Amino acid sequence: MDTLEDLYYGNLFPHEKCAKLDDEMKELLGLLNRNEEKLTETLSDEQKEIFGKYKDCNQEISEIGDRNAFLNGFRLGARIIIEVVHN
Repeated sequence: MDTLEDLYYGNLFPHEKCAKLDDEMKELLGLLNRNEEKLTETLSDEQKEIFGKYKDCNQEISEIGDRNAFLNGFRLGARIIIEVVHN
């Protein structure tokens, strides 16, 4: 089976490599979580709800950006391959 077929049939998971965290990223995520916990302790229930909605929107924006970066990288790679084959 070739790579495109593997991708089509769900045998490849390109996003998994992106999900592996290095030490710097782990440290930043820990700091983010600690600060979020401290902030959340100071919020009213209404403010917590608003903050939850804010985090959901932020997550969605991040996912869209990640998807677009993946697609742009894939397209660039395909253009490079086409140029190499035609030259």
